[in-house]
Amino acid sequence: MESVDNLSQGHDADHLTRGKWAVCSGSIDADDPNPEAAAKREIQEETTLSDADITLLRKGKPFSLTDEGLNTRWTIHPFAWQLKNGAKEIKFDWEHTEYRFIKPEDIHEYDHVPQLEVGMERVLVRPETGEALAALRNDHESGAQALAVKALEMLLKAVRGQELSQLATSEEFWAELRWRAWHLAKNGRPSMGAAIEAELLKALDIVSTRVYSSVYGGIGAIPLPDLKGIAATAISERISATQHSLESLAQYCLDLMGSKSIESVTNIVTLSSSGSITRTLARFVESTTKNRGYVKITVLESRPSFEGVTFVNTLLNSFREDKDIHSHLKIEIVSDASIATVIGDAQYLIFGGDKVLPNGNVSNKIGTLTAAMLSKELNPGCKILALFATNKITGSGYALEHLKVEYNDPKELTSAWPESYRQQLNEHQENGYQVEVRNAYFEWVPAKYIDQYISDIGALEKADIERLAGESEELEKRIFGDL
Repeated sequence: MESVDNLSQGHDADHLTRGKWAVCSGSIDADDPNPEAAAKREIQEETTLSDADITLLRKGKPFSLTDEGLNTRWTIHPFAWQLKNGAKEIKFDWEHTEYRFIKPEDIHEYDHVPQLEVGMERVLVRPETGEALAALRNDHESGAQALAVKALEMLLKAVRGQELSQLATSEEFWAELRWRAWHLAKNGRPSMGAAIEAELLKALDIVSTRVYSSVYGGIGAIPLPDLKGIAATAISERISATQHSLESLAQYCLDLMGSKSIESVTNIVTLSSSGSITRTLARFVESTTKNRGYVKITVLESRPSFEGVTFVNTLLNSFREDKDIHSHLKIEIVSDASIATVIGDAQYLIFGGDKVLPNGNVSNKIGTLTAAMLSKELNPGCKILALFATNKITGSGYALEHLKVEYNDPKELTSAWPESYRQQLNEHQENGYQVEVRNAYFEWVPAKYIDQYISDIGALEKADIERLAGESEELEKRIFGDL
């Protein structure tokens, strides 16, 4: 549970830690793809618990410590894991002799390994932050841009809330505000976290700039009420700016595609439900039909939540009752597996981006890669456009930490099956057959399949994306570096 930590006591070979209480830990091996994978491996080695038994609750910001006895500098990557319902019993290897579940505030009662409390503090959060993280994690309806606005609203609520009002100094407030932003960015919805992190960083950068350029000259000198006022104003400004960025993106895309003239037909294929795509295609349809052109939009239904259907309804709701649109717009909704049958005569394949790496690779709804690959193979003349706000561009750290596929509740898939199918499958599983239902949400589209990147600041080349990614990394270091 989130409010409880698992301590184990053992007879490690290191005399400095032998007999002391600790958590599962170990070194990152050369074949571990990232620290999270190393942590999962250590947990399985030391307790036999696997992916079937645990789920990542949150990660903490890494920190370093020096082992004087070994003359070694260690970097610690803290993680908090949660036992799943039905998890098997913990079984120890040779390193440990017993374990206990404790409340974090009781850690001082145990003779534990050095700086264990530091790692624990970095994965534990206050109740308000925990509720905010859960809200972001469980929101499978909003797009990345909407989640970024939601995170900003949560940070604004924290500025005005009860928990931060208990802090006495500006330094304490500024540190806690940044910690909350760090957890919202890293632990809210990692697969869609690029926009969340970018907008939170921009808001905090505005706060920092205004404080240091004010008569006070720094966080330590500014009165706490003034700092809160600056923070609230800065966050509110970013909420407004984020909400209006889609208009700029839509206009740049419209400029690239051009409104089509009388009797011409534009055939577009798209998938999922994205605010960027919805606003862009709404503008394109309005412009083209006004000039008596025709638009055909083929939409993949986007299982498991059928976001394609949501997209169509949202798009149509945005139009006024215009008979030109009724007669000049045709929409087809097809199954995801039908992509090969509809891409052949398309002029554009358009999709959004939840994250964009410095090398130009784009993460989007599962099925996007298949659509892009088939487009290149079956219809080389089809232009593949990736649309995203620049806050989706991430630093190189995402390439290491978040290239894994996000899997969600299998029931989202199976709920669409006939009840008899589900019952039969459950019976087979209970009889020992190894059948797993996997519900993947996102995948990466390599840059080689993308013809044009369009953002809220215009068309981008890969060099532009790499530059913006570097600026994002520098901003993160500036805001979060000293936490």
